[in-house]
Amino acid sequence: MAAPPDSAFIRVVNLTGDQLDLGLDEWRQSLAPGRAGDYLYRPGGEAQIRINGKSFDFSFASRSVQTLIFDGQSMRLHEDTYFNSRLKALLVMYNLTGQGASLQTANGSVTVIGPLAAEDSGDREINGVKVALRVALTDGTSLPLEEVVLQRGRVYSVWVVPGASGPEARLEEANVATMP
Repeated sequence: MAAPPDSAFIRVVNLTGDQLDLGLDEWRQSLAPGRAGDYLYRPGGEAQIRINGKSFDFSFASRSVQTLIFDGQSMRLHEDTYFNSRLKALLVMYNLTGQGASLQTANGSVTVIGPLAAEDSGDREINGVKVALRVALTDGTSLPLEEVVLQRGRVYSVWVVPGASGPEARLEEANVATMP
């Protein structure tokens, strides 16, 4: 089932150490610690998101894409790019750490996204390509990512998050939920 035209797309990222139960309209998702949910879609307008029984009110514009970062107490909003190109891939980086970060090629010769300030996000449309990337932090730390084939028409997220032994990074393809 495809999203209706002019839908708002919303996803939640779980930055807590606990499993979360998420509800939005008729959608339900379970989110593992440190993970992003699928994009859920709905008509633009007022909505209430429920996380483990706690409600948060939001207003979603038509044709918008939003990522909500949940830290256990509150949600921070990241406005994402509404992407519908079949010619390029969209690469989005979320720097959810306390320091600056850049997304670079594995050898550091090309900066793909950034530098991004702490708690910021950025994106870039790129051609479909097989690429090895890394996240370079302002403290000099380099976090390598697995080599990936970025396919045209798809959205990929790079998450830079706090971890038990320091910042961690991962790259994953973003998905849109297909049924409520």
